[in-house]
This record gives sequence, structure tokens and C-alpha cells, in this order.
Amino acid sequence: MKYFLLTSLILLSFFTQAKQANSDFGYSMVIPDTWSPLTGPEIKENPELFNFDNVDSVPDSLLQQIIPLIRSGKMDFYFLPDNTNNFADNINVMKQIGEVATTPAKIKETCAAFPVELSKVFQRDIKLYTCEKAQVSGMDALYIKFDGALTDTTTMQYHIKKSENVFLIFTATVKNSSFDDAEADIHQAVSTIKLK
Repeated sequence: MKYFLLTSLILLSFFTQAKQANSDFGYSMVIPDTWSPLTGPEIKENPELFNFDNVDSVPDSLLQQIIPLIRSGKMDFYFLPDNTNNFADNINVMKQIGEVATTPAKIKETCAAFPVELSKVFQRDIKLYTCEKAQVSGMDALYIKFDGALTDTTTMQYHIKKSENVFLIFTATVKNSSFDDAEADIHQAVSTIKLK
């Protein structure tokens, strides 16, 4: 009974200080009031909101891949409250063509390849902490937790099947110093995702 009461109080606390975020990418989710959403169309109309001039800690090859996606409005962002050390903890969301690995064989193959591919892209050794099947909004998903692209960050990623050949990637990258505080809020927000 104590556990149920405590869980109910935590959920009540989260949802009384929350707001709904709706996306043109075909999803909605409930986020804490302290998060700042910035949708793809808003970014496309205001590209100056992102300054890529002083991003020395991100490999150039990675920047060249993500800058066009961001400026063209193909990503939503949710900025978390901790934006110290020249980095804002954030979640970005984008649509991807392909299939989500949900069978045991595909999950094993994907999880084995993931740290190798990320280490190439991030140009440093990346450790994979978790790689497993999940359920989000009643849909099959893949949950992955690994070292972030920037040193001293951790990334959590959900690949959520939207249709037969389209999935959404929710990528949360958080400084290690604020990870413990942010992790529960991120998982809670993802659990509220509704696909349209």
C-alpha cells in the first residue's frame, strides 16, 4: 500500500506541473512545465536560434549530418532546465524510414553493431549500457542507453514504430552531472507518448 501511495504521489506531482506537447511528426506527449519545447516548424522559421559556430566538442562529420536536419525543421527539441557548461540537456525527435529491431535476432544484431557505429561517428570509444525491447504507446520500441556524443554526457534513445516502414527516434542527451535528476522525468514523458 505504501508503494502504491508513493507512486501515486509521484505521478500526481509530475502531472500537476506538466503540459502537453503536440508535434507535426504525428505524436504528442506530456512534458514537465520546466521543459522548453521547440518544434521543427519553429526551428525552420527561426534558424538563428541555433548557433553552430562554437561547437568544438562535436565531431565535424556529425555536425555536417545534423545541421541540415535541424535547420530544415526535421527535428523537434525539448530543452531541459540544466543548460550549464555550454550545453543544454535536451531531447530531440525525428522521423526515420526503416524498421525497428524488435525480434530477438534483430535486437542482438542491432545492439552488437550500435557501439561500433557510434564510436566511428563520435570519434571516440562509446560504451553501450542498455539495449532492449520496450513498449511505448502500445507499439514495439527499442530502448538504448549509451555514452553521449559529447564527453561527460549520457544518451537514452527510443526507436518507436509508427507504421510498417516509419519510426520515431526520441534521443535524450543529458550531462552526467544532471542525469540522475533528469532520467525519471524523461522516462515518464516517453510513457505518455501518443501516436497519431
